[in-house]
Amino acid sequence: MSGDETLGDPPSKEELRAIGIRDDELRAIRRSEKWWRVHRTAGKHVLAWNEFRAYGPLLRFDPHPEPKGDHPGHGVWYGGSVPGAALAEAFQEHRTIDRVREAPYLTSLRFTRDLRLLDVAVDSVGAWPTRAGGTFAMSTAPHAITQRWARVIVAAFPTLDGMRYNSRFAGNACIALFPPAATAMPPRPYTSHPLTHPGLAKRIAGVADRLGYSMV
Repeated sequence: MSGDETLGDPPSKEELRAIGIRDDELRAIRRSEKWWRVHRTAGKHVLAWNEFRAYGPLLRFDPHPEPKGDHPGHGVWYGGSVPGAALAEAFQEHRTIDRVREAPYLTSLRFTRDLRLLDVAVDSVGAWPTRAGGTFAMSTAPHAITQRWARVIVAAFPTLDGMRYNSRFAGNACIALFPPAATAMPPRPYTSHPLTHPGLAKRIAGVADRLGYSMV
């Protein structure tokens, strides 16, 4: 069964507001937790490790309106709960971890305050996707569909920090943060190293082997 068949279009923002979000459907991301991001430092579309991307929609939960382009005020930031999730998502297109092209870095950070995220991951205590008329295929359905959900979710719950979901490729938890979470970004990362750093070679090789990705 395809992603199209397991996740339809979202309800209206008014319907989502009426459905609401129960306490057990929210996941708190604590200040003590460490999150990971792979980001390029060279090339045409360089963003700082803590910068929200205003160009879109491109990826799973991009809240940008169509058509694709610059949409100030509709930013998004993606991170992984473990380095493997961040690497899997960043290099999903060609399934090759390229440690050189566009000078990618692996950066970890801790947020400056707790975040409140709508939890649509399969280990969620609640079942918001089902209550909202969808399914837990939000983590795997085509981007065109999940982007529509993201746009309506942001419109219905404008103070929501973001969403927690599963990496389609690694299985681990990932997060998509929306503009309210920008106030939680730290001024400095916890760690930040280029993927060519000798100390990362073994870790990256292990991730590539687990995923079946190539590594160059």
